[in-house]
Amino acid sequence: MKANCPSCGFEVAFKSSVSVFSVCGHCKSMIVRRDMDLESLGKMAQLPDDVSPFKIGSRGKYKNTVFEIIGRLKIAWSEGFWNEWYLFFEDGRYGWLAEAMGFFMVSFEVKDTGNVPKFDDLRVGKGHDLVPMKTFFVDDIKETVCEGSEGELPFKGFVGRQTISVDLSDHSGEFACIEYSEQDGVRLYVGTYVAFDELDFSELRDLSTDIKKIRSAKVFKCPSCGGPFSLRTPGLTASVACRYCGSTLDATDKTFAILSKAKEKMKITPLIPLGAKGKLNGVEWEITGFMRRSDEAALYPWDEYLLFNPYYGFRWLTTYNGHWNLVEMMRIHPWGASAGTDIKYGGKTYKKFTGGKARVNYVIGEFYWRVKLGDTVDMGDYICPPEILSKESDKSEEVWSLGRYIEADEIKKAFGIEDNMPKMIGVAPNQPSPYPPPVPKRVWLSFAALAALLTLLQFYFASTSPAREVYRGNFIFDNKLQTKTIVTPSFDIPEGSGNLLVKLHSPVQNDWLEASVDLVDERTNKSLGFGQGVEYYSGSDSDGSWSEGDQNNELILSAVPGGRYHLIIEPASDILRKGEKSFTLSLRRGVATWSNYFGALMLMIVYPFYVWIRSSSFESRRWAESDMQPPTAGSGGDDE
Repeated sequence: MKANCPSCGFEVAFKSSVSVFSVCGHCKSMIVRRDMDLESLGKMAQLPDDVSPFKIGSRGKYKNTVFEIIGRLKIAWSEGFWNEWYLFFEDGRYGWLAEAMGFFMVSFEVKDTGNVPKFDDLRVGKGHDLVPMKTFFVDDIKETVCEGSEGELPFKGFVGRQTISVDLSDHSGEFACIEYSEQDGVRLYVGTYVAFDELDFSELRDLSTDIKKIRSAKVFKCPSCGGPFSLRTPGLTASVACRYCGSTLDATDKTFAILSKAKEKMKITPLIPLGAKGKLNGVEWEITGFMRRSDEAALYPWDEYLLFNPYYGFRWLTTYNGHWNLVEMMRIHPWGASAGTDIKYGGKTYKKFTGGKARVNYVIGEFYWRVKLGDTVDMGDYICPPEILSKESDKSEEVWSLGRYIEADEIKKAFGIEDNMPKMIGVAPNQPSPYPPPVPKRVWLSFAALAALLTLLQFYFASTSPAREVYRGNFIFDNKLQTKTIVTPSFDIPEGSGNLLVKLHSPVQNDWLEASVDLVDERTNKSLGFGQGVEYYSGSDSDGSWSEGDQNNELILSAVPGGRYHLIIEPASDILRKGEKSFTLSLRRGVATWSNYFGALMLMIVYPFYVWIRSSSFESRRWAESDMQPPTAGSGGDDE
């Protein structure tokens, strides 16, 4: 529908058939459509500039359907602002694109509000089945007011329009929003969180020049000390901390009312200065805020830097004891979050690491909520290195964030830090282990596989080894003889170096026999001496027959070179047992030995034990800082 503005005559087009309200693009008159007639209801104040990349006329694509931005609401609440962009799809549908705190959310109105609970039944963290087969959990409850609007809308977007807005999320990445208002009753919207790149935008603002103009357009003065400042993220900034006196100011108030005053003048100089830009994960970020927080007792302070990119929103860069994390707010409600124990997210299990309260001790720069000194929230950390899930909550809001450990050298390079980086102390909660849980497991599996292969090879060579007897001699000696030394005939051992199996057998009965032997190399006249012995005893008693010992004995001589040899044998036995005694001595070449096999196993097992010890030591140091008991071996990590 096209018609003329009742105030200035400028053409006003209603692209959506459900639109009932529009703001004239020429004179800013608020226009209500009544059938085919237009009625002017006064002037709409000019919306203040912000750093949103969108504008009326921007186009995009959602789930392969093209849409155009045809309207906008600027919404304020106690902690800041957000934009609601009204979308008209080429298939005739309309929807909304919310731009809040760096998140982008596409949603559609659900006409059936029969499952929407009464407002009094809502509380943060509670689940509600708003649509069939889906449970959404309350993230926050807030009172909102319309700051202004532009373009066309499906309802009257008057300044001052008040609602109670309830945000909810589920485990899969979908979200819901319930609006309670006297003007429009109850409205329910359901949609999904999306990344900027997913929407394939065109016809966007030229932020490369617009941001510079917006930032330089206005210079404000701190009402506490008179120090000048300008806003880096106008339209998104809810509070700003004066860099001169440390006072925290309310950026949602035109007079910049003082939220809190610093007890002392600024003493903390951030390692990365405000306004510094650096590229992390391929995205250029700008430092817009800095705060120092701690536990209630102020025993464990840490620093947080707020990062901003107009297309990717906000991130946090946190540092404690020289360790760094890049943190992103998340809106997916993790499994098990309400129980306060271990939770699941993205196919991983995150172990509860610590809990308590976090307090703001120092703040400087701009923030997308009204932060002030002394602000305290309940918090809890859950780890699955190199990631950490953190929850912060109070009576009206529950916020989850996902952090990933990042090396200090990467931060130094990204932001061009010339000073020395803080020394790393201890092990961070989510610091990657040099031997993370899968590594010891893989090492042991590798050891088992290699040991099995080694065993198969050993049995193969033992069964197929071409063993060959090179000498066998049968001997008889008598203890009564003074000379018992035996010199054998010469024999040949095949060329090359190899093992030699020596077998001694004697049919002793309740007796023993020993032989001291020299293997003499006739070419070099060098000898290799060794000894062997057998003993065997048997009998019977009240318990029956018994026996001990053996009539056979074996030993292996290693690395015996080939050549011509003879043996010099000196046998011995019990001199009290007279008579002749016999024994057999044989030599076999090329037998497989087991000593190398067991030696290899012992060497192979050293590395798995080393990895296990190092991994256990690292994890012990990590969990020494935790409020919780260390997890059992193999717990946590990927659920695969």
